Amino acid sequence: MPTWPDKSGSMRYRPEQLTSDQEQLQSNIGTCYSELLRLDEVIERYAYALEIIQPSAPGKMAIRFLKRPWGGVDGRHPQIVQWYRSRNGRWLYNRLKTNEVLRKVKGYPVFAPVKDDVKTILREAIAMIDHREALLAAINNFKRQLGSMFARNNTYMAEKLDQIQEWLPALRDRREELLVLWRESVEAAEEGLPEDAVANPRKKPRVDPTGGTRGVVHETRRRGS
Repeated sequence: MPTWPDKSGSMRYRPEQLTSDQEQLQSNIGTCYSELLRLDEVIERYAYALEIIQPSAPGKMAIRFLKRPWGGVDGRHPQIVQWYRSRNGRWLYNRLKTNEVLRKVKGYPVFAPVKDDVKTILREAIAMIDHREALLAAINNFKRQLGSMFARNNTYMAEKLDQIQEWLPALRDRREELLVLWRESVEAAEEGLPEDAVANPRKKPRVDPTGGTRGVVHETRRRGS
């Protein structure tokens, strides 16, 4: 990195981390996942309601939090399932899509008394699961946008850095050329000043920070005149 001039006005202020906004964003992201957990805990209560209202028989509906990826997010996600008994007597389940759940509710004698209650619970659970998936999709979309943005930004920054690194040596050389021209113009101007120029005694000279004085030229007789 270049060494910045000590007294260059704009270069006194360096880039710094946007700490406050970063902390706020981190807090917001943390809140998103906290809210998802709270929602899962509500869904879990509906899962418990299904568990206690139905008999343990083939066709029983349930909500299980299955460990699986959803939209690229690993973890446990609520899934509506229906239990059945296999030929060898093992209890297994089929995963159901939300749009097929209600028509899969059994109505034969063992489930008939609770069929309407089960459907009511499932309607509410389906709405919450759909809501949860919408929230998770929004978070995933935000993550994908950030990933794509940062990938493009890395390429963009690399191009711009290479460009300015190429420009800086030429700009420094140009600056030195301009300083030489400026010094030459100052020397030429000084050579053209009258030899016996004095300050006008009626004007109080102004003192600049370097210790010099600037007055009004009183006589203008030049060399050789």
